[in-house]
Amino acid sequence: MKKLLLVATMAAVLAGCLTGCNQHPVAEPGWYTNATYFDEKNGLYEEMPIYPNNIVLVGDDYIDRGLWNEFYGDTTLKNRGITYDATEHVLYRIGKIAAQHPAKIFVSAGYNDLLHGTSVDTVTANLRAIFDRIAKASPKTKCYYLNIVLTPDLNAEQAAAGQAVNQAALELSRNGKFEVIDIDAALREGIASGAYSWDEGKYLNGAGYEALAQAIERQIGKPHQNHAADKEDALEVSDYYKHRVSVFRSLPETENQIIMLGNSLINNGPWAELFPLGLVVNRGISGDVAMGVDQRLEEIVADKPSKIFLITGTNDLINEPELPAIKLWDRYEKLIKDIREQLPETELYVQSMLPLNPKTKFYAGFNDRAAELNKLLDAGAGRYGYYFIDIASKMTDENGDLQEECTTDGIHLSAIGYFKWAAELARGNRMMHSLKNNLPNL
Repeated sequence: MKKLLLVATMAAVLAGCLTGCNQHPVAEPGWYTNATYFDEKNGLYEEMPIYPNNIVLVGDDYIDRGLWNEFYGDTTLKNRGITYDATEHVLYRIGKIAAQHPAKIFVSAGYNDLLHGTSVDTVTANLRAIFDRIAKASPKTKCYYLNIVLTPDLNAEQAAAGQAVNQAALELSRNGKFEVIDIDAALREGIASGAYSWDEGKYLNGAGYEALAQAIERQIGKPHQNHAADKEDALEVSDYYKHRVSVFRSLPETENQIIMLGNSLINNGPWAELFPLGLVVNRGISGDVAMGVDQRLEEIVADKPSKIFLITGTNDLINEPELPAIKLWDRYEKLIKDIREQLPETELYVQSMLPLNPKTKFYAGFNDRAAELNKLLDAGAGRYGYYFIDIASKMTDENGDLQEECTTDGIHLSAIGYFKWAAELARGNRMMHSLKNNLPNL
């Protein structure tokens, strides 16, 4: 019965036909910090349904990078954040979110406006328009605004503008359409001291997200469950890696989850929404490499997952253009051995490396090495006791390249790419729990 429910839910998700907002359309944003990332995330979000019992968090960097359903142990929370978003980007996409009548909407926007030099009057007008559109499309939705955190890296002019926007938001909230949550008061001092961030607030660490989750838990309606537990790592992959691992370590330990493990292809996928009846968690880190995944296995082992779906190596080949596939296999082989040794009862699924599309500058010489690695991964399945899943063949064109419709930038995936991937994973019992878990809230 559970399998039938999962298949039915997957079919509904993959259909992805959402009701648009009947209000007048909003002009497309006039600028982007990273247009391809916006297209990737927004394209995915437009295909994912929102239900009347959902709590939606929409906005910029802090929202995008938060693991909100895990912070509160509730899958009704939906992340609709896009790093680098400003108020005009949120205004552009808020109508379709509100038209689906979620129970609550939390908005975080304005910080990137300061960096871009947008005037206080324009930011204020955009915030007014955001909450007006929500009120018109879904009058019963409760709305909240997370004000701008005045981080130390802002110059005097930007900080003054941020204070003015925060004050203007308080004035706007008197119309009763939304409540302001003062996350600036909750985070600013901790960011300045280095307790909540090591880079003046660009990336919150586990303690920063613990403080943020606590600051909004009353409005969310349940206590946060994330608690910081940092430690040093020998391999410094990137600032983003450091941030992401810190957040992972703040999450409560659980058992019998299905873990999606790997790089940005995992990181950017809405796995919990693609498989809403399972206990699927995202442990992807954009920019991660095979040795980076191996280094953070301790947190994966602590969760005692029932299944792991692994994909890595793309960044190894991109970062090292002369790296032969056999040398990457050596790194992959060590990672697989470590997983099998530390989690002998966990079902391990190793997924093929995806090719690149010529639109990316990293294309030259990549696909031949990726194809060779996939042969090695396939050949090692019997030796090391894992299942090999060939997802590459589902998204490869006649030239051996990543299909145009499946990618936004030649590396990362579009909604179509993720749907094809999810459909392959949904075959048989791959994404089903074989043990005794209760289903999460939907």
